[in-house]
This record gives sequence, structure tokens and C-alpha cells, in this order.
Amino acid sequence: MLGKNLKTYIENQKDTIIILCKQEIAYLERYKDFFKDAVREKEIVEKEGTARFADASIERCSKEADETLAVETAAFLNEPVIYLKKHRKEYVYIVSDWFGIIGVDGIALELDDVFGHYNCMLGLKVQKKYGPAIQTGLSELLEGDGKGEILFDGNEGIWDVNFPLNDVPGFREEMPLMEAFVKIYEVLFALQEKLEKMS
Repeated sequence: MLGKNLKTYIENQKDTIIILCKQEIAYLERYKDFFKDAVREKEIVEKEGTARFADASIERCSKEADETLAVETAAFLNEPVIYLKKHRKEYVYIVSDWFGIIGVDGIALELDDVFGHYNCMLGLKVQKKYGPAIQTGLSELLEGDGKGEILFDGNEGIWDVNFPLNDVPGFREEMPLMEAFVKIYEVLFALQEKLEKMS
């Protein structure tokens, strides 16, 4: 799962210099033998977690109509998370090449109108049998009551996962959206590693 996805990501890079972040490099170190062929003749360069979003596709969307209001550049991610409280009718949708590593196509972030927290929504590409493990993993990785909600979509073969950004360790409403998405990615990476160990 995670190892296979990361290996594919590395092998698909055309350059001999591979940019990875601290979390991916630590994982590579733990499973050196598995990656030795993939990283042979390649140089691994460590970058900040923000590197994952340098070339991301970023959209501001209407919650009501579920349509794109604007396509943004990475500079938009310097806006604080509280932007979503000031623009309650919008959500931010982001897609990054890096998401293939964590088994996700895209991540949406919005202010939940009912509960007043910031809600992360995504589709997690893992088998149906991992439902209880996903719930346990989220409970271990999130703070407060952070269990999130999961629902298996049989048509798509993915888990619809929602969890409060507020329960992600280190969350602050004033943090830039960039930092929030880095933290969300890190939680999902850790979740995938937990699921991998259970398989």
C-alpha cells in the first residue's frame, strides 16, 4: 500500500534527483531493502513539507453549487485557515501528485456550518476490510474527540473520510492553509503506514 505507492512515485520521477520530505525519507530509511532498486542511481534531496504543494492544483469552490469559483496559485495557500470562516460559502479543493503516495486523489477543506469546525473531506483508496482500522487509526492520530466519519462507497471502491482539522495536532486557526494541508498530509501518511502494518 504505502510502500508500493511511494516506490511508484519515485520510479515515475524522470529526474535523477528525487525531492522527498522528512516523513517519506524516514519511511525509506525504515524499509531500505524494499526501495534499494527504486533509489539506485538517484539522489534523494530533502525539502520542507510545503514542497508537496508547489505544483498543486488549487480551486476555491462553491459549497452550494459545488462549482469552481476560481483556480488559485500556490500563493493562495498563504491565506490563514480562518479565510474559510470569512468565506463560509466556499471550500478549498487541492490536488497534488504527492497524493498518490497516500492513496488520495484530492482533499477538500471547509468550515462545517453545523459544528463550526474545519472539516477535511477525501476519498481514501483502501479496501473495504480496512474500515475498523481506519477508524482506530484516526482515533490514535487525532486529538480531542477526533475520530472522524468514514463511509465506504461501493461504486467507487473508496472510503469517504471526513475529520475535523481542529483535531489535527498543532492546529491553529491562524496557520496558513499551506501548513494545514501539510499537517493533513502527514496524518494521512501516518494512517496509511498504520494500515500497511495491519495488512
